[in-house]
Amino acid sequence: MSIVTRKFSACPVRTAADTWETIVSVISSVSAEARSELLKIEGIAASIISDETPRKSPITIIGTGSRLRVYCLYEENGSAEEVNESPLNWNPFAGEWEIHIPAEKDELDWVTQALSEKGARFKAYEAGTKPVEDEGEKTSSQQTKHLTIDISKL
Repeated sequence: MSIVTRKFSACPVRTAADTWETIVSVISSVSAEARSELLKIEGIAASIISDETPRKSPITIIGTGSRLRVYCLYEENGSAEEVNESPLNWNPFAGEWEIHIPAEKDELDWVTQALSEKGARFKAYEAGTKPVEDEGEKTSSQQTKHLTIDISKL
């Protein structure tokens, strides 16, 4: 599985709500249905963006094709060369998909509850952790734990 990253300018270049609107416009440009779904969580996403949570913990979309990680850049970094708001060359919303929103530990409960009220596609995860473990990572890590080397055979 490949991972694609996009980095969007946030505060002070844009308000948190404008940042979410820009993110939605870019990532769902080929899917009106996905756009409509993503706009359901505008208030929640704007709150997370204004808290600067997606500075280090990405908003992650898991669907068709590559996994998409969305970060926000703040302050002087928000207008820096690191910004990448280019359109996607695939539609992550073509089949089954879900979006994982990072939340600080003390906000995780309300974000989880609020997202669950908007639909099953919306998930929260604790900032600083992975939103979901990749099957490949799980398999490799399990294999590594059981790996033994018999040096007497060398």
